[in-house]
Amino acid sequence: PKGNPMKRTYTLPEANQVLRLVRVIAAELVERRADRRQLARQREQLEDAVTPEGLRGELAELDAQIWAHDEALKRCQDELEQLGLTVLRTNPLTVHFPGTSRSGEVVFCWEEGETSVCFGHAVGEETHQRRPLRVAKGA
Repeated sequence: PKGNPMKRTYTLPEANQVLRLVRVIAAELVERRADRRQLARQREQLEDAVTPEGLRGELAELDAQIWAHDEALKRCQDELEQLGLTVLRTNPLTVHFPGTSRSGEVVFCWEEGETSVCFGHAVGEETHQRRPLRVAKGA
């Protein structure tokens, strides 16, 4: 059931909390992205190796596997969007969290491999270089 993605903003601690789930989804996405790349490479090699018998069946099998990965990758992206997040790009996987900080609205930015949300953008500058977040000491 496709509901509307949650319209919400995250504080930095909340963004880091939901990051646990994001990283689980991201791990699947990254693994499937790699598997899909491998399958596509296999398919290319098969097509180049013009071998007649059984080739059509093998290509169809690879196409089916690639399609399954595409569907799963779409599902991963949908799950992230259901959390109210935006997938900026899938390689490297980069996810934006609509956020709030003491200075107002902000967009927190996480990239695959990072252990916490520690970068962000000013609202409206999501495609610009992300900046390290200044975390207030002792606040």
